[in-house]
Amino acid sequence: MLKHCETNNTQLLGFSCDTVFALRVWALAMGGIGYPLLSDFHPHGKVAQQLGIYNPDGGFSLRSIIVIDPQGIVRSKRMFPSSLPVPDDLLAELKQLQAA
Repeated sequence: MLKHCETNNTQLLGFSCDTVFALRVWALAMGGIGYPLLSDFHPHGKVAQQLGIYNPDGGFSLRSIIVIDPQGIVRSKRMFPSSLPVPDDLLAELKQLQAA
């Protein structure tokens, strides 16, 4: 399970427009999540809108991977509308960004 990558000095975070309660229930239903889940519930989707991943028609954020450096700069953004990201692809992308 991806959680924290010491060699790349990274932290994985989950992000959703759901309430904290809904995220907790979802995490428990999944058997636990090994990384923090963040709620963008109020004002609804404000952070997702700023990141360009909010779907206003559906009222939710799009499934995305966003890499933000320690200075708070977005270095990479990929959306996965109908699939899940492959962990090996994510690690390869992090290594590529670190080398740049």
